[in-house]
Amino acid sequence: MEKNAKKLLDKYRAGYCTPEEIAIVETWYLQLPFEKEAPDHLLIETSKEEVWNRLSPSKRSVKLVTVKRIAIAASIILCCSVGLYFMAGRNTLPLTAKTELKNILPGGHKAILTLADGTVVNLDDAKNGQIANQNGIVIRKAKNGQLEYIIKEIPNASVTGSNTIATPRGGQYQVSLPDGTKVWLNAATTLKYPYAFAKNERVVELNGEAYFEVSKDHTRPFRVKTDAQMVEVLGTHFNINAYKDEAAVKTTLLEGAVKVSNTSGSVNLHPGEQSRLNINTARLIVDQEIDIDKEMAWKNNIFSFDNDDLQTIMRQISRWYDVDVVYQGKISTEKYVGEIPRNSNLAEVFKILELNHVHIDAKGKVLTVTKN
Repeated sequence: MEKNAKKLLDKYRAGYCTPEEIAIVETWYLQLPFEKEAPDHLLIETSKEEVWNRLSPSKRSVKLVTVKRIAIAASIILCCSVGLYFMAGRNTLPLTAKTELKNILPGGHKAILTLADGTVVNLDDAKNGQIANQNGIVIRKAKNGQLEYIIKEIPNASVTGSNTIATPRGGQYQVSLPDGTKVWLNAATTLKYPYAFAKNERVVELNGEAYFEVSKDHTRPFRVKTDAQMVEVLGTHFNINAYKDEAAVKTTLLEGAVKVSNTSGSVNLHPGEQSRLNINTARLIVDQEIDIDKEMAWKNNIFSFDNDDLQTIMRQISRWYDVDVVYQGKISTEKYVGEIPRNSNLAEVFKILELNHVHIDAKGKVLTVTKN
C-alpha cells in the first residue's frame, strides 16, 4: 500500500490505484464540504494515517459503496481541504449539465399557512409580527422566521377550527403550536392542527417528515396521525418520516416514550429506538440499533447516507432541491455512504456520485440519471 498521501492522490488522479488505495482515498471524500483551498501536506499526512489506521483489514479491500463511515476528527479536517485536489481530474459531468446543476440552489425557509377561514398566507413574504388573531390566539411570525401561536385569552370552547402549514419541495419551517410544542418541518411536508387544542387531547395530522418536541401535559396526550399509523405521547422528542413515496413510515424516539399503533397492532418505543411500518404489509417492527445522527441529519442541515441506494438518495435530493428525477437504463443497486451539507448547490452534491460513475444530465428542473 502506498503510504505517502501526496503520491497516493496523484496515483488516484492518474487511475493507477489498487482497490485498497481507491477505498481509502474515496473514504476521505465521503464527508467533504467542498472547500476551495488546497490541502496542507503535513495535515494530509497526519490525517491520512489516522484514517488508514482506523480501516480494519477486512474493509481495506472493499469499494466506496460498502465502506462504512470511519471519519474521525482528523479525517474530517482532511476532507475539508482535500476535495478539489483530487477531484480536478475526476470531473465527468458535461459542461452544460455542470452549469445547470450549479444554478440549482438548496432549499430554505419556505411555507404556506392556511387558516381556518380559508385565508392563505405565504410565510416567505409575510412580515415579522402578527399575522392573524383566531378566537383569542395570536399567530405571529418571529424575527427568526418561526411561526408562533400565543394565547392572549382563553379560547371559546364552542369555536373550533384547524390551520395547515405546508412546506413545498425546497422548503422547511419551524412552528410553535398553541400548547408550546415545537415542530420542525422538512421539505414537502404538511401539518394540520387545531388552533386551539381540545381539553382532553392534542391531535395533529402529518404528511411528510417532522421532528417534534412535545410540551408535557399529562391530562392531554399528544397524538400524531399519518395515513398509516398513530403516535401517542405525553411529552417527548421524536421524528416521524411519513412521505408517501417511501416504502416505510419511520418513527424515531430521542427522548421520553411513545406508543406507535396501526391496524395490525402497536409497539412502545424507548429512546434510541425506531419503529418501521411497512406500507405494503402493514407490519410494524422496532429497530433498537439505529444511527440517531443519520435520522436527524436533515434537521441539522445535512444529507446523511449509510448504505442507501441511489434512488433513496435521489428522493431526498428531489425534495430539497425541488427537481424532478428520471432514470435511463438499468440503475445500479450499489449502496452509498457519506455526508453532504444541505446548503451545497446541486453540482457539489453530485461530485460524490461521480466517483461511482453516476452521470447526470440536467435540463432546467429535470435531472436524468444514468449509471455507466
